Amino acid sequence: MMKFKTWMIALALGAVTTPAMAQFEDTDVNDRAEYSFKKAGVPAGEVMEDSIKIARGYVSMFQQSIQNQDYKDAYVNWKWLMKNTPFINNGIYAGNAPYMFYQLITNEQDANQKLVYFNDMMRMFDDRLARLDSINSYNKVKNTKGDVLAVRADYYNYTAPVMAQAKIDCGYTLQKHYGNYADAIKEIKENGGREIEGSVLQNFILISDAYFKNIPSHREQYLQDYLDAKDACEKMLQMAKEAEAEGDTAKAQQLLAKYDAPLAQIETTFATSGAAEREQVIALYEKTIEDKKDNLAYLRSAMTLMSNADCDDADIYYKAAQYAYAIEPTFESAIGLGQFEQKNNNLTKMLEYYNKAIELCQTDATRGNICLRIASALRKSSQYTGALNYLDKARNYNNDIAGKAYIQQATVYSQLGQYNEAIASARKATAADITVSGTADRLIASIQKAQANAAANAKAKAEYDKYMAKKKAEEDFWKGK
Repeated sequence: MMKFKTWMIALALGAVTTPAMAQFEDTDVNDRAEYSFKKAGVPAGEVMEDSIKIARGYVSMFQQSIQNQDYKDAYVNWKWLMKNTPFINNGIYAGNAPYMFYQLITNEQDANQKLVYFNDMMRMFDDRLARLDSINSYNKVKNTKGDVLAVRADYYNYTAPVMAQAKIDCGYTLQKHYGNYADAIKEIKENGGREIEGSVLQNFILISDAYFKNIPSHREQYLQDYLDAKDACEKMLQMAKEAEAEGDTAKAQQLLAKYDAPLAQIETTFATSGAAEREQVIALYEKTIEDKKDNLAYLRSAMTLMSNADCDDADIYYKAAQYAYAIEPTFESAIGLGQFEQKNNNLTKMLEYYNKAIELCQTDATRGNICLRIASALRKSSQYTGALNYLDKARNYNNDIAGKAYIQQATVYSQLGQYNEAIASARKATAADITVSGTADRLIASIQKAQANAAANAKAKAEYDKYMAKKKAEEDFWKGK
């Protein structure tokens, strides 16, 4: 038996100072249990082998309860471990622990107990953040602050709005809901993270969209949120493509499954949000560009956002490009000036700026991406032959983007009404790049629908023309012609 009475009621560790990163390197569960007891105030000489064995038993019971889906029993064991041995195991913070709380909150009928579970869950995330260096020191997989914030945002998303709807005062606000995701994305963007889940990126945009609809002044930030989420998904899909090239089909398919559908949801949500309405976006930047004309970072961001909102043929876009080019010529600003000359039908100057944009790139990979952007600009102004030429250049510079080039090519052919060529190009995209297969499938469905409508319209027109020709022949007959 143990020699002391206090360890069963050890002090809570909310104010424990986090040890240095190396605190638990090369330690085992016994060492971490002993350390926890000592931090709780148990004298070093009273931390007996029996107490450590009991602590390990609680870990085992927690894990077994989770496996048996007995979440209430798991919660009892979890509470003991968090109170007495908070450094013993990563599993009391990550993975099973948040899911346990989700199940408890979802299935609990008593409102007061729901709130207890919710508050414990949020404190668990706070504790994990406070002790992150210590936990990382004995984990093979290191988590960043951004990783934890992203998981916290998702579990808040799964529980807090439902509780608020049920009139349970958990302190829910839409601002806090959005802020959780925004903090996570900002942290990962600035300081890195292991991997942002596709579900997190998708939920981030759904909440940003809801926030924008409640607070219209959120528009500019929503545009940036969209770019951040889209960019993160595309980077993970690029990893899928690299895995496929290396022969790791399983990893490629796993990443594709995690990020293709969220990217489609992000695109759909943004496209139907009204945030990117031309007049509104143009009006937004007309108010700010003059004041920011010496801020290159802002000008570049504004050009990207306007381009994504199909405002890259607006005067304010060209003004941003001119200011940016004057500060430091970049391929973005050169493209903008090229589009300005294109709009004014000055094809010589247009090609001069477009070629300058390619020249300003440091690698063929970037040149290929710039050719994609030039092709997009030409396509938007109905210069389809030029667009197809730059798509060929894009593939020649960087075959790695062949899939994206074929997607654009399919769009060009579809706009030309050459539907069979459009479908063939979309299928080439899938063959060239697994990461655009979902986009290609959706595009093919859209092209086939347009083709069917065009065929129906052509048939109707042919029948109408035939009817009118017959009618005219009859009229001519009676007129004696």
